[in-house]
Amino acid sequence: MLQALIAAGLTGLATGLGAFPFFFLRRLPRRAYDGILGLGAGLMLAAATLGLLAEALEGVQGPAGLDGVQLGKVVLGFLLGVVVAALMDRFIPHRHAGGHHGHIGLEGHHHNETNGELRRSYAIVGALSIHRIPEGLAIGAGFASGHGSRLGWLLVISVGIQNICEGVVMGAPLRLSGVSPWRGLLVVAASGLAVPLGAVLGNALSASAAATLPIVLALAGGILIYVTSNEVIPESHSHGHEGTASAGVVLGFLLTMVVGAVLR
Repeated sequence: MLQALIAAGLTGLATGLGAFPFFFLRRLPRRAYDGILGLGAGLMLAAATLGLLAEALEGVQGPAGLDGVQLGKVVLGFLLGVVVAALMDRFIPHRHAGGHHGHIGLEGHHHNETNGELRRSYAIVGALSIHRIPEGLAIGAGFASGHGSRLGWLLVISVGIQNICEGVVMGAPLRLSGVSPWRGLLVVAASGLAVPLGAVLGNALSASAAATLPIVLALAGGILIYVTSNEVIPESHSHGHEGTASAGVVLGFLLTMVVGAVLR
């Protein structure tokens, strides 16, 4: 538990690194922003598929062949994760690609620095902070899975880099809304505190009974895949820089794949 908590804490603090460019820049070029979003999407997709779901499915094939009960646990966990992510998307106000109904588009950053814009900027930080709980849940479950904590460290590295990317996503609107670089850094870094909270929950749920581990791993994977496909990828592809964003996705996936191979 302690190892998972420390690792998750460092992963959460990595979010603050994404705010550092705004000590020197007022804004990032849209193409760079979309490429960073794509990189984060690739990291999370690979962490979910090559890490969490691969580990959850490891016990599905037993000596007698396919274990339907184990497969059912994985499917149940994955679907629960998707439902949880969909409910978060439905009921938590946040910015979304193209200004979907009930969400706020990103396009207004460059022209509006009113109090309303500042409140919406903080709404981004709040929503992304809540999304960090599933990341911590995944890390906690990864360290509980055994295998010398290989999965846990894979998730720490992937989620850590992803959090730096999301630090940029949070830092940009705060800076454009008139928030000072130091205050923006503190706000963004504080948002990462949700990661260790999620790690404690994920580790406790997974360690309480071996039977729950596949469910928790698949649940975390389902959440990450839904959030990535429903929010991050559409946002990165909605401003005419699809090629750059897709290159980011491929690079992020490849990076996680290589890290996973090194940690084996």
